[in-house]
Amino acid sequence: MAAHDHLVFCRQAANTVGGHSFSAAAIEYVILKMKPPVHRPQIALLLALHKLKVSEELRKSAIDTCEPLVAFALSTGMYSSPAVRIYKAKRVREELQEAQHDFIRASVGLSSKGRLLVPKMLHCFAKSFVDDAKLAVWISHYLPPHQAAFVEQCISQRRQSLLGSRNCGILPFDSRFRYLFLPDQLSL
Repeated sequence: MAAHDHLVFCRQAANTVGGHSFSAAAIEYVILKMKPPVHRPQIALLLALHKLKVSEELRKSAIDTCEPLVAFALSTGMYSSPAVRIYKAKRVREELQEAQHDFIRASVGLSSKGRLLVPKMLHCFAKSFVDDAKLAVWISHYLPPHQAAFVEQCISQRRQSLLGSRNCGILPFDSRFRYLFLPDQLSL
């Protein structure tokens, strides 16, 4: 889906909450205070060109500050998006952390040369917390112990070889259509 088509869809797709209609774009960029995705700069450009109308109802519904983990809760129907989940208000913080862990476990891989393959969305998110030199170690903290040990072994071997110390390859954003549903979420 082209960036323009995605933005048009987000502006037209609407949900009614408490008698007020909110577009998907308004929910994402106004209510949830998400910044335009760094991994998709064309969306930022289109948002700047197509100013979202912000009503008083929309302003009242907005959260006070941006929560970075919300990035793992927003499934845009693209292959590179996180899985669709249902969140419960009383556990939202823990469930957002679980969504982050699940996304990292499901989307990070290793190349045949022992290089960690990281999706662009995760790389952009992680830049707020860690520099590129420590990215692989940061990611390994979210992996099961046996996978984390394997990643750290690959990093160590790459440092000792002639391949250089660049431990991560960044996977481009994949905009092919897909909604991923987790098996445990289907029974709710």
